[in-house]
Amino acid sequence: MKTLVFFLIVLVSPLVLFSACTARGEVRLLRQEITVRLEPERHLLLGTSVLELPRGASGRLTVSLNQRAAVDGVTVDGRKADFSRAGEAVAVALPGESGASPRRVLIRYQCTFNDPAPERPVDSEDPSYGVSGAITTRGTYLGSDAGWYPAPQTLPESRRVTVTAPAGIEAIAAGRRIARSTDKGTTSSTWEEARPVEGLSLSAGPYVIGERSLGGIPLYSYFYPENASLAARYLEASAGYIRFYAGKFGPYPFEKFAVVENFFPTGYGFPSYTLIGGTVIRLPFIVHTSLPHEIAHCWWGNGVLVDYRQGNWSEGLVTYLADYLLEERKSARDGRDYRFRILADYASLVGAGDDFPLERFLGRKDSASRSIGYGKGAMLFHMVRKRIGDEAFFGALRELFREKRFSAATWDDFVRAFSRASGEELSSFVTPWLHQPGGPRLALSGVTQQRNGAGWLVTGAVRRDGEGYDLGVTVRVEAGGRGYDRTVALTGEETPFAVPVPTNPEEVVLDPEVDLFRILSRDELPLTVNRIKGSRTLAAVVTRTCGADDKMLRLFLRSLGQGDAPLLREETAGESSLADRDLLLCGMPTRPGLLPPLPPGVTAAAGGFAVNGMGYQGPGDLVFMVLNRPEASGRVIALLLADAPAGAEAAALKITHYGRYGLLVFSGGENRVKETSRPPGGGSIVRFAR
Repeated sequence: MKTLVFFLIVLVSPLVLFSACTARGEVRLLRQEITVRLEPERHLLLGTSVLELPRGASGRLTVSLNQRAAVDGVTVDGRKADFSRAGEAVAVALPGESGASPRRVLIRYQCTFNDPAPERPVDSEDPSYGVSGAITTRGTYLGSDAGWYPAPQTLPESRRVTVTAPAGIEAIAAGRRIARSTDKGTTSSTWEEARPVEGLSLSAGPYVIGERSLGGIPLYSYFYPENASLAARYLEASAGYIRFYAGKFGPYPFEKFAVVENFFPTGYGFPSYTLIGGTVIRLPFIVHTSLPHEIAHCWWGNGVLVDYRQGNWSEGLVTYLADYLLEERKSARDGRDYRFRILADYASLVGAGDDFPLERFLGRKDSASRSIGYGKGAMLFHMVRKRIGDEAFFGALRELFREKRFSAATWDDFVRAFSRASGEELSSFVTPWLHQPGGPRLALSGVTQQRNGAGWLVTGAVRRDGEGYDLGVTVRVEAGGRGYDRTVALTGEETPFAVPVPTNPEEVVLDPEVDLFRILSRDELPLTVNRIKGSRTLAAVVTRTCGADDKMLRLFLRSLGQGDAPLLREETAGESSLADRDLLLCGMPTRPGLLPPLPPGVTAAAGGFAVNGMGYQGPGDLVFMVLNRPEASGRVIALLLADAPAGAEAAALKITHYGRYGLLVFSGGENRVKETSRPPGGGSIVRFAR
């Protein structure tokens, strides 16, 4: 359920609401022991589960198990017991008599798992790719929602899982590794959780295991042989991030941390380990982006769980504490740029029919929901931090982690923690951001300059569209190489301001540090891939020089979330079919005026292209750029040039992952250039003539 603003893959945490209360009629569970054997050639799991109940427990025990699973037998205290099935529910009757020892319910079962794992994923917005359970010769992934073990309605107080598989197939699950061996053609490992916090997932494969320790916490890498050389890098980085977050929030909450490779490109965060696809692990930036995101989830989302009744706060918080905060640590400018990208993504990807309040975000299902839950959520935490200061903000998170560790928290819990730490009641500030979709639209209005004694006076107003928000926005006047800031508390539709400056003013900037969540106007948006992904009117135009066939183009459009966009031929497309649309051109058009002027430093023709003085004419070269469409106000046009199908095959499906860029060059499938043009500023910048 988790990801990032810009990753090759969506990173997801399957967070499950935990309740310490037992369901009505259910008994308390002391312990669960699960033993499974994997047979990859047959996609088969053979399992036994022992559930330990308090002495004298009676009534019934209900567990959830994949409805395709065959239950081979059930015993209670060693005697055959009756059970009933209804879909995934298996109910076991507990006889009234029992001895002096805790009661033991044993369930034997078997099930096949063979969800098709993608060889070449197209839709990166579905973080699971439709796979909940797969036991294959390539690898094994069994999610907590696959029903691969009898899951009781309430979590046991402790849990142990032992996995056996053909020799060389190593398995990993949540908890501490207490045994591992290979003998007589079988590899076995045992993992134990002293405090289970959610449903159990399992991965297995021909892993090469790397190990190190951090203050008594075992750190592991479980990588396929071809990626085993990356282990030291990931282990060292994991140690650094765990130290960093422990200093911010409190001790690392789990028995271990492991980076585990998956055989298809998911990215999940589980209690005590992260599962990342092999193609992703090889990318050099993942150790600085996806990895810290997953580690931060060990505190927020897996350490403190999510009470979904008020929505999922964890993705916004972890985006802020990992993806964003690490950019801020590089420089203030990097932090500002990241915040601007959040606003640009939201305005580009969230259409009127896609928007919903933050309190209704449960998990990512498309690019719009990602922009809301991850991006807008992160900006809300940023606004709270700016309002109350670093000491109160991080102090509140430390206190909340101590208070809520291994239990569920709501947005209200965060508001109360921030209010206590700051001494300010924050409900009235936070509530509108949670309950209302969208956000305010702001612009400068009536900005003028005039002499004011020895200096100058800049006056104007901030125009607001969007009620119900407690807003204070910074207006900055640039003059003589310095910035002069004034905070304007917004009231009504227009709020006046006046800023004196000592020298001739050059420009006025609204919210110059991008500290406020707001809806950017089209004129404020950079030309990026996300403008194409978020288009509601896109049409693809195929020219005679298009270097991709229709099948490839359809896959490309699907990867952009535009699978329903019409595919038109330039020679037959009428003017009406192109009017007032965003367009994607494949190849150089011959129709006059269809292609706008190219950016400075870029030239293109049917036989190749050049960017920043570098020519590209090979069969594996591809350029993608996004331009304004001057004859259709507010519309954009993208140009895809690949001189041969090889270039399109190698790179086109990667373009969707570069959402924040507007000029991309690939050669042999490898990215060579990624640039974004500066937006003109729209209503947030007024420049004075000099």
